[in-house]
Amino acid sequence: MSVTPLYYISRVRRIPAVMAAIMIIASCGSSRKALRSVMSPDAATSELYVHAVGDIISRENKEQQAAQSGNALDMTPLQRELEEILKDSVLQFSQMSVSIADLTAGSIIFEHRANQRMRPASTEKMVTAIAALDQLGPHYQFATRLLTTAVLDDDGTLCGDLYLRGGMDPLLSAADVRELASRLRAAGVRQVRGRILADVTMKDADELGWGWCWDDENPVLSPMLVSGKPVLLTAFENALRGAGVKVSVPVSGKGQAPASARELAAIRRPLLEVMSPMMKESDNLCAESVFYQLAPTRTKAADVIAKTLATAASADAERRIVIADGSGLSLYNYHTARSFQSLLTYAAARPDSILTPLLSLLPIAATDGTLRKRMGGTVAAGNVRAKTGSVTAVSSLVGYAMQRSTGHLISFAILNNGVETMAQGRTLQDRICVAICQ
Repeated sequence: MSVTPLYYISRVRRIPAVMAAIMIIASCGSSRKALRSVMSPDAATSELYVHAVGDIISRENKEQQAAQSGNALDMTPLQRELEEILKDSVLQFSQMSVSIADLTAGSIIFEHRANQRMRPASTEKMVTAIAALDQLGPHYQFATRLLTTAVLDDDGTLCGDLYLRGGMDPLLSAADVRELASRLRAAGVRQVRGRILADVTMKDADELGWGWCWDDENPVLSPMLVSGKPVLLTAFENALRGAGVKVSVPVSGKGQAPASARELAAIRRPLLEVMSPMMKESDNLCAESVFYQLAPTRTKAADVIAKTLATAASADAERRIVIADGSGLSLYNYHTARSFQSLLTYAAARPDSILTPLLSLLPIAATDGTLRKRMGGTVAAGNVRAKTGSVTAVSSLVGYAMQRSTGHLISFAILNNGVETMAQGRTLQDRICVAICQ
């Protein structure tokens, strides 16, 4: 198998060594304070990535000289090893789609049924994450807001309705609700002489995702969340009384704040704070909350994600994709290894807005998140940052790796459908990761 051009990243061509250095150092939490607050890898993990940077520039220069003299980097031994790995008996009764690329060199290393449509399970969160960082930006914030058009009298009486606009913040706590009430009082409100209405317009009324199994432990998809439950309005009414704000009219149900309404108080949460449990621990509610920040309905949110996919993927890869939700719980999500590869490459070409925060959020092999117990004692430990995916009969892994022999940044997508046990899929994925990290 020869090393072929990475046709779907023709506009990226070759990631400069300096860019690679920036993204790797930043991903270890050594640059922006905002990212350090989300995830700081341990010293050993950081050292592995930082030491690899030193080799990238020198090896990049050597490879350019070798290319000029007609000596291409020989990847045949790695390709042979990967082909041997895929002779595993687990593939006698299951399907696998694989795509592995050298992003530094701008070439495909290995592919196996890369255009085969597969269920991604929770690697769907990688799609949601890249699209959110692309469309919303890493500095986006969730917002739970208090709005009104009413006049505030000199004695602190709000003479009219108060709207509580839910932002579907999955991390909003009872303490946050009490803080919101305290901020309202700090804004001068001592009494509300009007209705308190729940503004739920940030998303549609569906409380379950399309294609979710009814008997699973599914999260409730509501904008009015407190500790993951749709009880924000009641919790806020109680918090008002605790803050010493009198309520003249009991909780009155739902209502949309007028466009002219002004903000009295709010609780805001950074996107990256929500995306940390979404990626590290594969939290489904956090993923769906990010998904609905893109648009108010499932269809429109999927359309927004499709904008990123359309830019990143070839037309052939894009046609094979189905986006049913943001978490991967749905039975109707479909992707290919090549479509994932396109997204990984797209992210790598945008280190500041996508790759740097993404690398800071992904589980690290043998270190944390859903990869904390995998690949320990191997060359892949600390070198692989990837999103796992596991539902019945589906096991997948999508992400990045540092190749120690070359210092190159490698992207990979491994999708396995039809496995009898999760251990079978994970063992195969780990063997592939160890091979590409050599």
